[in-house]
Amino acid sequence: MVDIDEIYDAAFDRERFEPLLRKILTAMGAQAGFLAWVDMKRQARFEVQFGNDPAYLQSYAETYAQHDILQPTLQAAPEGVVMHAFEVLQSPEVRDSLFYREWLAPQRIVDNLAINLIKREQMFAPMAILRTGDAPPFDVEDVARLESIVPHLKRAIHMQSRLIHQANLVGGYQRITSGARNGLVLLDDKLRVLDVDRSTQNLTGLQADQVLGGSAFEKALLSTVRDAAPVAVEVTPQDAEGLTLLCVAQPLERDGFGDFAGGSGVVAHAVHVLRIDQPANIAFASMADRYGLTPTEVRVMADAFAHADLTELGDRLGMARATARTHLHRIYDKTGVSGFAGLALLAHRFAVPNA
Repeated sequence: MVDIDEIYDAAFDRERFEPLLRKILTAMGAQAGFLAWVDMKRQARFEVQFGNDPAYLQSYAETYAQHDILQPTLQAAPEGVVMHAFEVLQSPEVRDSLFYREWLAPQRIVDNLAINLIKREQMFAPMAILRTGDAPPFDVEDVARLESIVPHLKRAIHMQSRLIHQANLVGGYQRITSGARNGLVLLDDKLRVLDVDRSTQNLTGLQADQVLGGSAFEKALLSTVRDAAPVAVEVTPQDAEGLTLLCVAQPLERDGFGDFAGGSGVVAHAVHVLRIDQPANIAFASMADRYGLTPTEVRVMADAFAHADLTELGDRLGMARATARTHLHRIYDKTGVSGFAGLALLAHRFAVPNA
């Protein structure tokens, strides 16, 4: 059939699924086939096909899927059971159907070995092996040979689905970081740098694929991961004044099977890197809508955050100090906080990426 090692090579490299499918088709004396899966839990999907006419694939999706008389039987099959379609294709009911006359017969499909490799509440993985033209139908030995690799294909799909999920996770973090005031460093379980955003890289010299070492910034990363507490560190970029960065580690949910699938490349920690010299961009208008703040109260709150000072608040806004303080206390009452520290924590929940 195929070498089992080739199946597990595909488990770790999705590009190998297409040549793997080809090899299975050749071994089975088949002319076409496809393999696909949807994993709702991990938001991962993948498909590969060989030998199918693209025009017929499109017409199936657009027109003939709703007329597929075989689909209910194939979908009802238990997980891992190879369904032999030849006898069903000979029945008068199927032969007289629009689906057979307009879609199956023109492609000269002789037989189909269809399998629900995975059939779970949130994951579905179908596979089909087709003989067309003058080829004979599959026999009992063909079914047995395909059945022998089904358990390995199931495991390979599970592994690759987790790797796709992992890649999506990294990509999501990278998109979130783009344009935001905070940078991001992704670390694996051995504290090797898997990814670092460009801004943080320019400020610190940190490079992807390095193990954390002796620089002050790298020690701060190690400390925040180890102690699960924010760590401030001063860095001096080339041709620039020193600035302070705040490192905040976020351990990521681990999956033991995913770790096996991903090896040492599985993300274990995301460290957010905030520049202290760049204030957060607070959505004050949204806070006003949510808590019923007046325009004057928003001005008072914004000035207090901008200057981190309450004593000169009234002077800066051109109002009496007592009036400014009254506005501030009204803000506390409306937002349900007990003081400026609580208001600051609440406001930072409304922080948005800088443009």
